[in-house]
Amino acid sequence: MTILETAKPAEGANRESYLIKALLVGKPGAGKTTSAGRTLPKDVLVIDYDNRAESLAGVPGVHVIKILPDAKSSMTWKEKAETLTEELWTAVRKKNLPYRSILESGLTSMNRMSMYWALLLDPKRGLGGSPAKQHYGPQMKNLQDHILSMLALPVNYVLEAHYEIVEDEEEGGTIFLPKLYGKGSRTELPGLFNECYHCYHSSDEKTGREKYFWHTSGFGRFDFMKSSLNNPLGKYWTDPIEIDLNVEPIGFQKLLELRFGKIV
Repeated sequence: MTILETAKPAEGANRESYLIKALLVGKPGAGKTTSAGRTLPKDVLVIDYDNRAESLAGVPGVHVIKILPDAKSSMTWKEKAETLTEELWTAVRKKNLPYRSILESGLTSMNRMSMYWALLLDPKRGLGGSPAKQHYGPQMKNLQDHILSMLALPVNYVLEAHYEIVEDEEEGGTIFLPKLYGKGSRTELPGLFNECYHCYHSSDEKTGREKYFWHTSGFGRFDFMKSSLNNPLGKYWTDPIEIDLNVEPIGFQKLLELRFGKIV
């Protein structure tokens, strides 16, 4: 049998088979960790690189592993993050992975940790011991390979990122992209995910209560936002989605219900 002969008819999406592969982008404090960790299908494994998972303390069905940057231990990325990825894949092959969802929080520290590792490859540095040109290629490849490996796991997977302002060379002005080393990496990262949301919050002028939101479609300087859950053309909801932790369904629970219907 040839590879071409293995092609099958495309299957329709349903709640049981659909896997969320989401990139959540927003400022620190935008509610990314809280909204994702609390509303992804349980059980959830949170890999905390930014030391921000305390907001999930005591949430049933949420388990946290902390892997924090350490400039004095450049092998932390390989010894912990990459080893954990291998352990997850081993559990998948043995069919004993206990999690339905994985949340990696967050990309800024992952970027830093993988660069610490890349600095081990060549002792030549820039001013003040900063990374030099030869370090960026290996770092970007290593981090991208890690994300691709996590995306391929047969579970729901969410990656959190901050954003940075980038000059738009084609249209002029500025745009927002995920904060990441390398122009190619920044522009290509959203294309790896089927969900890309802008996370933000605002204060209610009357009550003073903080309100959290997801914007799930492209707009203005956040043109890379998208949602395959809400296709075709915004059929199932209108942005923004409010994340009210006091009113269920919340976050991903709400979007899955809007798309596939309520579980009876």
